[in-house]
Amino acid sequence: MKEKKSFLFISCDEAKHICDKSQYKEASFWEKIKLNLRYTWCKITRAYVKQNKQLTTMVKKSKIDCLKNDEREALKKEFEKELMEQN
Repeated sequence: MKEKKSFLFISCDEAKHICDKSQYKEASFWEKIKLNLRYTWCKITRAYVKQNKQLTTMVKKSKIDCLKNDEREALKKEFEKELMEQN
């Protein structure tokens, strides 16, 4: 039996997805309303939102220096070259 989808009430999985989108400023206004409605009564959703916020804060505070695209491509080409030479 298929569960009837509600206009305002969302599943826990959907709430997690909207929470992730919200962290990256990709959630729509209505998605945020639905998330906040679920947030008010679901402790699992509240815990997920809290952990997601903490993770985002920690990543922003870390001073991770990532490779630039051109550096990544050069490394990939070098790796593929070495791999071909071994075969």
